[in-house]
Amino acid sequence: MSENTIKKLPPRKLPPMSALEFAIANVFRHFFFGLRMAVLWAILMVPLLALVWFVAFHGAVPDFNAPKPEAIAGLAAIAVFALLASFSIAVNWHRRIILNQKPERFGWVRLNGVVWRYLFGFLLVWIILGVIIAGAAASAMLLPTSLADKLGPVAKPLGIGLAVLLGLFALFSWYRLSTWLPAIAIGDKDYSPGTAWRVTRRNLWAFLGFTFWLVFTLATAGAMGAGAFFGQQALGNPWATGAAFSFIGLLAWLCLFLVMTVAASHYAFFSECDVFPKDET
Repeated sequence: MSENTIKKLPPRKLPPMSALEFAIANVFRHFFFGLRMAVLWAILMVPLLALVWFVAFHGAVPDFNAPKPEAIAGLAAIAVFALLASFSIAVNWHRRIILNQKPERFGWVRLNGVVWRYLFGFLLVWIILGVIIAGAAASAMLLPTSLADKLGPVAKPLGIGLAVLLGLFALFSWYRLSTWLPAIAIGDKDYSPGTAWRVTRRNLWAFLGFTFWLVFTLATAGAMGAGAFFGQQALGNPWATGAAFSFIGLLAWLCLFLVMTVAASHYAFFSECDVFPKDET
């Protein structure tokens, strides 16, 4: 769909439950796809881990209270590698959900131009959010002090209220601008940041509803994980402990991919992709 066509479309109302169901269904449907990507990147990380262990850490756990420069450099190298791997996985994950595309050969661990464009797009979105969040923090910490003489006791609640509003604005901005990231991943050049902002307008209550159900889902998973943890402690059985931690790891994995799927779910709806169920809109 061209950008000119999108401009003429009336605002669409996101169905919160349908968008979340779409995300959850895809997390389960493509579970082994995501697992394969993670395993391949883990295999590629093994040589780096070995190099850092013997060269930077000298075969011993570093002192994190006073780390040596080479230990800091080694940890930084691991962090950069993991970050690049996460962006590569995110790109392939979005392409899988929206295009149903299966990478070929080295495409499973791609670090080509689309990954770098995705990275810069992600940074741009977070720079914008950072400005808003900084404004919220300043409102909560600096505004009450600067206005205390003029407004008295009203200054503190006023600063906190403004910070809350800015925090909500940051959340809504993330939902709206993050729909641009899957567009970068699949090469949809018509879906620009301006387009993302335009087609997602007038969805404040829909985004609030989506946030409620998303937090509810994640909290349910957290409660299940907590139940497994305390259950294995009560049983004191090594097999139960292994099963419990495996279950907790699985829940954490599913929650991570669920959060990563949110932007793709919203993009699929607002760009009117065929993958989003039409009877649910």
